[in-house]
Amino acid sequence: MLKRAPALVAALLLAAVAVLGLAAPASAHATLVSTDPAEGAVLASAPDQVTFTFDEPVQLVPKGVLAFDAAGDQVDVDASAKDTEVVAELPGDLDDGTYVVTWRVVSSDGHPIAGSLTFHIGAPSPKVEAPKLGPTDPGAVPTIQAVVHGLDYAALLLAGGLAVFLAWTARGVRLPDPVRRRLLRTLRASALVAVLAAAAAVPLAGAYQLGTGAGGILTLDALDPALVQDDLQVLALQVAGLGVAVWAAGLARSSLVVDLVTALAVWSPALVGHTRAYEPTTLLVVTDALHLTAGAVWLGGLVGLALTLPAISGRARDAALLLSRFSTLAGGLLAALALTGVLLGWRIIGSWSRLVEETYGRLLLVKVALVLVVVAIAAWNRFRLVPRVTDGVGHDDRRRASGLVRRTVVAEAALLVAVLGVTGFLTQKPPGGEAPAQPATADTGVVSGIASDDLKVLAVLDSGTGLQRRLIVQVQDLAGDPLDLYDAPAVALRNDTVDLGAVTVVPSGAGTFVADVVFPTAGRWQLQVSVRVDAFTSPVTTLDLDVSR
Repeated sequence: MLKRAPALVAALLLAAVAVLGLAAPASAHATLVSTDPAEGAVLASAPDQVTFTFDEPVQLVPKGVLAFDAAGDQVDVDASAKDTEVVAELPGDLDDGTYVVTWRVVSSDGHPIAGSLTFHIGAPSPKVEAPKLGPTDPGAVPTIQAVVHGLDYAALLLAGGLAVFLAWTARGVRLPDPVRRRLLRTLRASALVAVLAAAAAVPLAGAYQLGTGAGGILTLDALDPALVQDDLQVLALQVAGLGVAVWAAGLARSSLVVDLVTALAVWSPALVGHTRAYEPTTLLVVTDALHLTAGAVWLGGLVGLALTLPAISGRARDAALLLSRFSTLAGGLLAALALTGVLLGWRIIGSWSRLVEETYGRLLLVKVALVLVVVAIAAWNRFRLVPRVTDGVGHDDRRRASGLVRRTVVAEAALLVAVLGVTGFLTQKPPGGEAPAQPATADTGVVSGIASDDLKVLAVLDSGTGLQRRLIVQVQDLAGDPLDLYDAPAVALRNDTVDLGAVTVVPSGAGTFVADVVFPTAGRWQLQVSVRVDAFTSPVTTLDLDVSR
């Protein structure tokens, strides 16, 4: 059966890729679909409310909607979110002039998005003052989160895996008391580190979603239960599950209930993160839980072997029993990790090109490369070294082989910790958050214009023919790098006889937006782009597009 395992795994992987290739990926980030009133609208009378509609359910952060008049003074609003809509009730006595409403919500995958809406009552105000907004830059918080999450993953999976190793893999093996105490100390230490990391992740999540930067970590707003309820659940599950695991391991007890409670702790990271934002949600969360389970048993088993083998290398029967159990288990773990990894990665990435075009995809490739090295070492262990321990000729030969196995499992464990570190950064890097390759090339009809002293706008129509074309607009700094914008630019199209008015653009990367446009006629069209640098700065540039049939 073990000889057939590689072929079986390969067949299952091919089947998974074939099935997954038929499914289109979902969108992880919420996108603002429409507003009422519309951006830049001039209203005859004051509206009762402002409505923002998104393409997926969103969560409103505390003070997530703020309104300001032209003088920069705050206007009282009562905002609420339900499903895909955010509604802000306005006072009934608004004077004529310009008003700006800023919003900040959290997508299903836990990443915040923000923007603003400007409208006018009667007529635009001749002068608009910038409102006094608090900090909205997360600063170093995402990096700190990535480190904390990576630490939590490593410690959590190590603790859960050691619990399995003590309860099942080493069952019936005569472990010397010093070795058992060493394993228990490692289990307790890793459980403590995991709980402390999960506790630190709670205010970090709040500060990240509020955009308050590192200075907001210690504020009460960062601990708002409505904002960090998922992270609080993760913390509670890890405290309870790892507490039970430590208690049961200390008493050398094991049962189905203990295993289930320990598993809930290991599965807790599946409650937050990118998998919740993709369909089918239930399947992906379960797949994520299986992925975590396989990783925990593998990492805990490797560390358990590294701590145990030196003490029992002279007892060939016990060493052979321990190694054969783990090597048999490792085959199933490899299949589980491969299948669940393929499913999760494909549903989140969605295309082969995004593996190299985006930071998320490149990090995923690094993770895959590290796992492949681990698999190669594991295969060497299983098919070359383990037989020398179990079937070797002579005591000294088996002892030397056992020492080699220990060194290779230490290398495996170190690489798996590196994999978990990369995973920590993956949790904080939103898929699809970067720009694709710049559209500016010499033969695609790119036009550009300077919008201000420090940014420029590029526009290009796809190279197809006909009057239904895709328009790509990219905002860059003067060095040619795409810019993350405060909000999507306002885009309008017209020619000498037809005014198409505002064109809805959809973000496709940093500073890059696309729209499908049906031109009534061919010829020269004027493209006006108003770039939203901040709530009150919108430099405008006009570009000429040649549309041919």
